[in-house]
Amino acid sequence: MPLGTTGWSVWRDAVLRSTGFPIDGLDRLAAPEAAAAADAFLAGEAAEPLFDAEFERALAAGSAVCRDLAADPLLREAVTWQSTAALSALDGLLRADPDEPRRNKRRERERLVTRYWQRYCAKNETIGFFGPAAWATVDPRAASITTRVGDRLVRDRAVHFEHWALTAFAHRLAEDPQVRRWLPPARQPHLTLDEAGRRVLRPVQPPIPVSPADLAALVRCDGRGPAATVIADLVAAGVVRTGDDGHLLLERLAERGLLSWRGDLPQGPEAESVLRELVAGIGDPVLRARVTGELDRLTAARDEVAAAAGDADRLGTALAGLAAEFTAVTGRPAQRKAGQTYAGRGLCFEEAVRDVDVVVGGRLLADLAEPMALLLGAARWLTAELADAYGTALRELYEDLAAETDEVRLADLWYLAQGPLFGTGERPVDAVAREFGARWAKLFGLDGEPAGGPSTTGPLHFTSAELASAAAAAFPADRPGWSAGRLHSPDLQICAPDVDAVNRGDYLAVLGELHTAWPTFDCAVFTRWHPDRDALRRAMAADLGEHRIRPLYSTDWPRYSGRVAHTLDGPTDRQLGVVPAPGADPDRLLPATSVVVTPDLVAHAPDGRGRPLLEMFSALLAIHAVDGFKLVHGRPHTPRITVDKLVVARETWRTTVAETGLADVAGERAKYLAVRRWRRALGLPDRIFVKLGTEIKPVFVDLTSPLHAASLCGMVSGSARVDRAAAVTISEVLPDVGGHWLVDAQGRRYSSELRLQIVDPEAAR
Repeated sequence: MPLGTTGWSVWRDAVLRSTGFPIDGLDRLAAPEAAAAADAFLAGEAAEPLFDAEFERALAAGSAVCRDLAADPLLREAVTWQSTAALSALDGLLRADPDEPRRNKRRERERLVTRYWQRYCAKNETIGFFGPAAWATVDPRAASITTRVGDRLVRDRAVHFEHWALTAFAHRLAEDPQVRRWLPPARQPHLTLDEAGRRVLRPVQPPIPVSPADLAALVRCDGRGPAATVIADLVAAGVVRTGDDGHLLLERLAERGLLSWRGDLPQGPEAESVLRELVAGIGDPVLRARVTGELDRLTAARDEVAAAAGDADRLGTALAGLAAEFTAVTGRPAQRKAGQTYAGRGLCFEEAVRDVDVVVGGRLLADLAEPMALLLGAARWLTAELADAYGTALRELYEDLAAETDEVRLADLWYLAQGPLFGTGERPVDAVAREFGARWAKLFGLDGEPAGGPSTTGPLHFTSAELASAAAAAFPADRPGWSAGRLHSPDLQICAPDVDAVNRGDYLAVLGELHTAWPTFDCAVFTRWHPDRDALRRAMAADLGEHRIRPLYSTDWPRYSGRVAHTLDGPTDRQLGVVPAPGADPDRLLPATSVVVTPDLVAHAPDGRGRPLLEMFSALLAIHAVDGFKLVHGRPHTPRITVDKLVVARETWRTTVAETGLADVAGERAKYLAVRRWRRALGLPDRIFVKLGTEIKPVFVDLTSPLHAASLCGMVSGSARVDRAAAVTISEVLPDVGGHWLVDAQGRRYSSELRLQIVDPEAAR
């Protein structure tokens, strides 16, 4: 549907992300009286005993709240899903005598509760019942927002294995020679077999010559049939004498890294069904029955976990049962990457659908159309500039390679391009992002602000009409830089006390993030619950075209996992093999070593199809487009900036770990005073979000709370051990507790955001 009269279009599907705990839960640890006493004491306006008394009262109250939270069944269930070790900390709080002195262990446990509580109340993370999402409908005929709230928090929930757990089971099977003969061997997805030259092409390394027997085996190992069939063919063709010889031949090729023969599974929702197919393909009935029974044991234990959802104690028992079954069946630990925060550590995870129906209507879109068009035009420019910058960088890499070889292959270019893409030095994206921010600073009148000192500028308000011509001149691109540059996904938080206020026009919309050139709906965490995934797939092809390139990612790629895997691939899309990666579809695989790049920077596949070189890098360029879309950055302070009814930038402060002065403070009282002193020095509000450069995500911090203050100092101290010069970015909390429109059946408010998907009217150049 049209986005007003801007020429841009909005998908009729949208996603509502939300928290599972009410937003007013953040008030439970607030201590405004202690904050006022601390500020007065620091200003020399109040006696120390007065502050000490208020501080001790706040500590005692916060400690009591943490104890209550530790006993809360919903919080206990949420923590159980994420960390059984953290659940033990909650139990420790409940066992402790509340009248005993607060020693180190108890303080650590209270800070742990504080961190989990802020996360579940304030952050829309789309995981489990504590971060449920729902598909919404965009309808121009409807009011701004209409909702139908169900009786429950979640309408549906499901439990899935983590990809690593399924892979561990498959790899354990591959260790059994009797099972392995029924698993399909496949050439590694980044390698190309040159049959005429009797060699294997590798990225940035000389080709590997292969013997006639190796060649015969590699030709047959295409991932479509079990090793038993490949070996039988080799025996029948006289390549090897016996089946044992054929098995040894395949073993040797796997050891050389030429074959994947471990039952590797695709990263995505289909992994479990693919594993079932592998097990069903075991030709020995007795062996198949045994392995099927082992897999059934695991899935039955997983189903017990699903059945226990909603009961924290039963859930803990079920998760322990699953862990015991997993270790018994696989011989492997039931957790990976222990101690890491965002690692998919457990064996399974829950996804949930919020029990709400939402329609986003025409008035809201009409209000936001013009300011969104300004941002979207800038996003188009960003993709065009990135295309130019990386086009130049790829041209230089191509010419360097062409000077050394008669034939430049995409695999070699891909490997060398990782420096300009993700290296630690100056990259093309850095110059583009700086220019992007500088142009916005000029539009907003911030270019005259001192870069090295605090800003005195207050909130800035503009109309889209007064910015339109200047924005068009600042961002003059007439079309996006590559095909996926047509799609952008803004996250919008609606700041209003209820739906009626939104429909009256009494609201602000807040831009959380604009996922530039990133079709965020193409993600397993969302598409699992869509009623017509094929419709989404057709819509994606209509906007971005067919024959798209989808890189195959290794399992340690930090921005890709089974939960966020692409799920809207079309039948003509190709999987680009660039590294050893699981789950290649032999019918869609395109090894990067098989693609030849010509001087016109066109990548030619073996099927004769040519694509602009930039299209091969589309997914990586999109990462830079998302990261580069920052309207204001680099200054110690930037004000809130509003265009019409859209807040395009929250008020933000920037400093470093060392400059905070919080890293080396000892003692809760000293930490609290240090935090209040730091707040006054920067002019911060009492509620903030803090993002440390050494962490992935921001956290909510209430600077009036002694527990929050101690938690913040602990995070800064941990960051200082890694890098004292690491950035610290602080932003205002908007909307705050009273400004959330999404409610449940009991009228409790929840943090939420709407994610739209918007299409550029122009195709890529």
